[in-house]
Amino acid sequence: MPGVDEIDEIIARELRKNGRVTLTELGKKVGLTPSAIKNRIEKLEKLGVIKGYSAIIDPSFFGEFITAVIEVELVEPDSHELEVLLRPILKMRNVIDVYKKTGEFQLVIRGTFRDVEALNSFLRDIRRVYLKNFARRTRVSIVLENFKESGVILK
Repeated sequence: MPGVDEIDEIIARELRKNGRVTLTELGKKVGLTPSAIKNRIEKLEKLGVIKGYSAIIDPSFFGEFITAVIEVELVEPDSHELEVLLRPILKMRNVIDVYKKTGEFQLVIRGTFRDVEALNSFLRDIRRVYLKNFARRTRVSIVLENFKESGVILK
């Protein structure tokens, strides 16, 4: 990427591991002052390398004890309407990630749910309301254990 060097890459990797790392700590790792680190982080934000900041929260804090991976086989994977149809799904509070990918199932949704009933309700909604004419079929897996999330080893 133009305008980015190895030091920027190190900074980005460190922030991915720990978004709360201090400017001083980052500076020690790469041999720069906190002010220089701040400038580089601002540059990475402007370039879109750093897309945002978030915390990894245990879903049970919100009363959500089931994490599910929902795969959707699309009728027309390259439909331009898909993005419009996904907007309400993207805004749902229990939807964590949404990916468009290659393969048999072209859409992946990861979400957290209170219980199996809430998951089933969500599945009914996305099948009947949001993706009714665009989904050929769905496949659902429930996550049993999470070892790494957002680049952070959890166990």
